Amino acid sequence: HESFDIDLAGLINGSIDAVLQLGSDDQPALWITDYKSNRLDRDGDHQVIDGYRQDRLFEAMVDHHYPLQALIYGAAMYRYLRWRLPDLPDHSARIKGFSYFFIRGMVGVDTPRENGTPHGVFTWNAPSHLWRMLSDRLSGVAQ
Repeated sequence: HESFDIDLAGLINGSIDAVLQLGSDDQPALWITDYKSNRLDRDGDHQVIDGYRQDRLFEAMVDHHYPLQALIYGAAMYRYLRWRLPDLPDHSARIKGFSYFFIRGMVGVDTPRENGTPHGVFTWNAPSHLWRMLSDRLSGVAQ
């Protein structure tokens, strides 16, 4: 498929900006986050904030290959947890997903929302065991 026909050289040259721990101390949920400063507004937008609607964030995510970046970050976080907390029963289940924060679209309490999600925030919940399976696939363990 042509959407996977990309040059990987230089694609991942950043790092995870933050890992947020949400939930209780007994059941912590980790969210991988990345902050983006992309300008997404276009000629014809009524306001700059219009460029950060959910449909435009989805478009930017695809155009910049951020889902691939997030999957690599998730596999790295899984491996980090496995190394640092070897007795944890299910490392993959702790990593709930990722959020991309397009900071130019986040304007505080006045940020518009669509279906409860603020402009400028793209979030994806990961399926159970994704990170273990992806890490295994990347290392050649899974066939």
